[in-house]
Amino acid sequence: MQLTRFTDYALRALTFLALQPTDRLSTITEVADTFAISRNHVVKIVHQLGIKGYIETVRGKHGGIRLGRSAVSINLRDVVMDMENILCPAYCKTDNCRLAGGCRIQGILRKAINAFLEVLGEYTLADVVNDPARLCHLLGMDQDQLLAVS
Repeated sequence: MQLTRFTDYALRALTFLALQPTDRLSTITEVADTFAISRNHVVKIVHQLGIKGYIETVRGKHGGIRLGRSAVSINLRDVVMDMENILCPAYCKTDNCRLAGGCRIQGILRKAINAFLEVLGEYTLADVVNDPARLCHLLGMDQDQLLAVS
């Protein structure tokens, strides 16, 4: 299974925010620049992450974004489920498939997705950022100013 770019970028944005000190507000531009993602795309991602409570958005001149709760409480399965619109691996009902009603592919693929989600459910955002020094180095961030996951 391949995640959409939207979900991939949402996970990257959460990773970036998890590496920040809890009292620091980051900007959408920082996230976009760090990962070379369109700022407009990051705006949509941040909006959705905010609606789902993964991040807190602060409006105004000195506003920004930060995690809405601790990284240890953000389960990767939940993020993927919340960001992916469809977790249906085959479109049997929309295609006029001649195998409909007798094919087992849909059930097998659904079982595979459930296994995929089960594994994701074993991990949190804290697991993703458990080596903050290495991640900061890879992202070109000053690790002296950053705080490990709370």
